[in-house]
Parts: sequence; C-alpha cells; structure tokens
Amino acid sequence: MKKERTFLLIGIILLSIFGLIMIYSASNVWSEYKFNDPYKYIKSQGLFLIVGYIALFIISKISYLEYKKKSNIIFIICTVLLSLVLIPGIGTVRNGSRSWFGIGSLGIQPSEFTKLGLIIFTSKYLSNNQKEIKNIKKGVLPILGVLLLVFGLIMLEPDFGTGVVIVMTIIVLLFISGVKMNFFIKIGILGLLGVTSLIIIAPYRMQRIVLIKVGKSIKRAPFINTRHGGACN
Repeated sequence: MKKERTFLLIGIILLSIFGLIMIYSASNVWSEYKFNDPYKYIKSQGLFLIVGYIALFIISKISYLEYKKKSNIIFIICTVLLSLVLIPGIGTVRNGSRSWFGIGSLGIQPSEFTKLGLIIFTSKYLSNNQKEIKNIKKGVLPILGVLLLVFGLIMLEPDFGTGVVIVMTIIVLLFISGVKMNFFIKIGILGLLGVTSLIIIAPYRMQRIVLIKVGKSIKRAPFINTRHGGACN
C-alpha cells in the first residue's frame, strides 16, 4: 500500500508541474502585455498549488472510512451550494456563467467540491449495492437520477465542461464496479445525442467548434512582443 501511495503522489506532482508549464505557455505573452510580468498567472497558480499540497497532506491523514460515513451529508451540502450559487446576489457571474461565490478578489466554484462529493457518494452507493449492480433498474438507475440532478444544476449556471467531466467520472466508476457492457453502449448513444443537442442549442458552443475548424486554415495574426519591442508572426 505504501508503494502505491508513493506512485500516486509522484503522479500528482508530475501532473501539477505539467499543468503549471501549460499555464505559463498559454498566458505569458498576455500576462506581460497586461501586467508587465510574464509570470503573473503562474505565480498565483503556484501559490494555490502549495495550498493544495498542504490540504492534501492534512486530508490524507483522515481515514477514507470517515468520508464514507459522512458521504450523504457531504453530498447534500454540495447540492445546496450548487443551488445557492444560482441565486442572483449570492452567486456571481464570471465569463457568462453564474458558477462562483465571490469572496473579495477570490472566487470559489461549488461545482469543484461537487466533483469530489459525488465521487464519494457514488463510491459508497456502489459499495453497499454490489449485489444489485447487475440489475440496471435497481442498481444503476438510482445513481443516474442523482447524476442527472447534479448535471442539471450545473447546466443551469451553465458550465458544460464541468458537467461533462462529472458525468464521465461517474460512468467510469460504474464501469469499474462491473455494470454490464451493453449499458454503456446504450448510455453512450444517448450521451452523444444529448451532447450534440446541447452544442446545437447554445450558439457560443457551436461558435467554438467553428472557430477551431476555421482557425486551422487561417494564419496566426501578428502580435506585439513587448519584451523585444517588435511584432512577431
């Protein structure tokens, strides 16, 4: 068990470092242009990463059985927060989505806590209902109902990306638990139709796809490189 934990920790650290590199790669030019500091965003994210590691260390000392015991309470709290963030005056709008609680210059997304809360709740459910898991109606549909509730609340913000991540995470948990393969074929077809519909009915989602496609055939526009004082192509 100790060896597995070491490998897991190494994987987390490597992914974190890779994430910081990607943030710097994507933001350094804009950060230098706007703040005269190409490391502005990577500094703030690095600070959050350190806080995250401290939280990881503290939480790792808590037995997973404690989370199992309190999974229902955790999930209820997450659901309440997802509902509260939708209320104007409580939740704040950022980038067109009412998915944040504003605390000064900081923001907290309840959907991020919901990811963990739903994983804990679903894991407990699947663990306690292992004998029923082969029966789609008795074993799987209840958790799909819970998933639909969470997905619906997130889509009211709306936050399509987070909703898809949560759905895929729960589908993976169901797969690992031993649900029949034909279920995933059916749910995959329904999911594809659903995602297609959500993309079509939301103009900005369709625009993103079109821009990605069109962007491949358009040369990158020149931009001003303030570090070297010239234009780059």
